[in-house]
Amino acid sequence: MKSNMLAMRLLFTITDVKEAKKIEELLFQAHLPIYYQCRGQGTAKSELLDICGLSGRARLITVTILPQKLVDSIFTSLSQKYHITRKGMGIAGTIPITGIQEIVLKMMDEEMRRKLEENIERNEIEMNKDAMYTMVLTAVKEGYSDHVIDAALKAGAKGGSVIRGRRRGNEAIVQFLGISMQEEQEFVLVIVPKDKKADIMKSVSDSCGLKTPAKGVILSVPVEEIAGMEN
Repeated sequence: MKSNMLAMRLLFTITDVKEAKKIEELLFQAHLPIYYQCRGQGTAKSELLDICGLSGRARLITVTILPQKLVDSIFTSLSQKYHITRKGMGIAGTIPITGIQEIVLKMMDEEMRRKLEENIERNEIEMNKDAMYTMVLTAVKEGYSDHVIDAALKAGAKGGSVIRGRRRGNEAIVQFLGISMQEEQEFVLVIVPKDKKADIMKSVSDSCGLKTPAKGVILSVPVEEIAGMEN
């Protein structure tokens, strides 16, 4: 159980755009170095939007990576300090991560990195026993999404989708990763067969990783159910 607290999670929040400062403050206080944001418009039926209190408003979608051990405190703050559980304040959730590039893990010390690697592997084994697909998510500098798609296709992917947004975070991380904060980003989502995930992530990392001009961050999350994909 103790090691499970180091398992990596993808945290997402969907809030009104006016809550941007509150989300920024929350992530800064939690010492989460990088997060990504994009804007969207809700398209659910009015009854559901009314339940969530989000009807007719633009959304701010925020995504970041964090250890499992921080999830409870983040959700406590979202509920008690930022009142996200109140009608109209938004939605938050987490997704287990089953793959991440090595350079991101190097942000942790050696012992934590070793445990995180073990837990990422365990996540993949335990949560994808029957799953045939995984989603590879890549965030790159604006203008490099085609490079990501090309690298993924070269390794066996069938295609992908692109969302545009912005990378935000703590400027202190810039020196370590050699990236710029508050930079326009393109997010590429590619659903691939599980047995091709490693090859596709390596191909994308080699072509568009943090050591390339694209400055890409790449990770994967499980896909439990899917329709419309060819084997």
